[in-house]
Amino acid sequence: MQERSGGLDSPVLRGEVFDLPGMIFSAFRDLLKDLQRSAASARFGNTPGTEGIREAIRYADDVFEKYAAPVEPVGLLAKTGEEIIGVFARSPEVGYDRVYQAFEELLRELGRLMEGTGRVAAVLLDDVHLASSLDRRLLREIMHDLPPGILLAFTCRTGNATDPGYVSMQEGIRGLGFSEVPLPGMQRHEIREMGERRFGLSIDDAAAGLLEETSGDPFSLMACFNALHHRDRAPTPENIADLLAGAEDPAELAFSTLPGPGKAWAKELSVLNPPFPVPVMACMLDLQGAGVTLMADRMQESGMFRRLPGGEYAFAHPLLQEHCRRKLSDDAKAALNARAADCFERSLHRLSGRLHVLLSLACHFFHAREYGKAADLNLELGLRFYRREDYDTALMLTERAIVSAEHLGDGALRTAAEQQRDLIRQKIASPIRAVQ
Repeated sequence: MQERSGGLDSPVLRGEVFDLPGMIFSAFRDLLKDLQRSAASARFGNTPGTEGIREAIRYADDVFEKYAAPVEPVGLLAKTGEEIIGVFARSPEVGYDRVYQAFEELLRELGRLMEGTGRVAAVLLDDVHLASSLDRRLLREIMHDLPPGILLAFTCRTGNATDPGYVSMQEGIRGLGFSEVPLPGMQRHEIREMGERRFGLSIDDAAAGLLEETSGDPFSLMACFNALHHRDRAPTPENIADLLAGAEDPAELAFSTLPGPGKAWAKELSVLNPPFPVPVMACMLDLQGAGVTLMADRMQESGMFRRLPGGEYAFAHPLLQEHCRRKLSDDAKAALNARAADCFERSLHRLSGRLHVLLSLACHFFHAREYGKAADLNLELGLRFYRREDYDTALMLTERAIVSAEHLGDGALRTAAEQQRDLIRQKIASPIRAVQ
């Protein structure tokens, strides 16, 4: 859409769901930021209707900001190594309906702007199977009333048919006239094009045919091409066969190309919840000053990490992070989670995503076996997400609090957490929720 010749550029808005339960509407806020950047650029220019879309952006941004603050604490910044919860502020009374209305109006204004100039705006969401129930509900309702001038596409992993995220989205698609497009392996002409455009590799037909049979998905191809690049080997069928035979899976192949320090970095950062804030990464790796800049350069070169639009980082693919985590012993995981919790506490005054910070702390305290802090924080966050009707996240957090209370031998805390868990289960089982 962006490379077509002639005419005005069409905006392409991208959002990605990360595997951190509780990040309500974070992918939709990424879409909003993308739209803000487009509206501020010369792409929209002085097109009639531009002020309407800018006003819709401002309103949606305000609504999202208020809704995503169900856990905003007072007096948190000065807390280091002490009680982390602080005093929680009262949540703004912003319900789901206002979020939906704000985003619906945003898309309606964007659609009007596109129709008036003969363009189409593409809205792309990745890894929707990881989204919260509220995110999936918003996506389904947007699909139901999608305005003209908007192309909506999202990806959803289908590897596990029992995944409630995927099953929910399948049910939402049926009857709405949307197409479900299975993504097969890449064909040899596509493999040759990918190697040339992304890596400058000239791949002959025999090598492309081998890759089509053995590594036709983009993740496997990226791992193979990166390995060829780092080992300075030509993309011959013999070299490709040798690479593939020396690794159990694509993630192992990608990991094996890293130098020793790079492997250590990947393991240490694998316990973090994406997106990774730079101050926390630098703390985890014990880097300062020029070392932080060097870290960024090496990460981009490694093929294991990617820089996100907001300046944070993530593994280049979730399977790479899963692979690195599996290489850690239980004791190593606990020690790294303890370090991650300490780094988040040290960096609190420099981090803007407070919801991400608190959810990360709740996770790291629990997996570091720091049950005293984990119990209270997970219980409080569970209650907050229960009130926000994100019952799946609320249940996960509350069950962590129960386990923590058991380790502490705190009967009163365990009883309170179990009562909260039972309330959440009742909401999950209610027929009203099933209809949404």
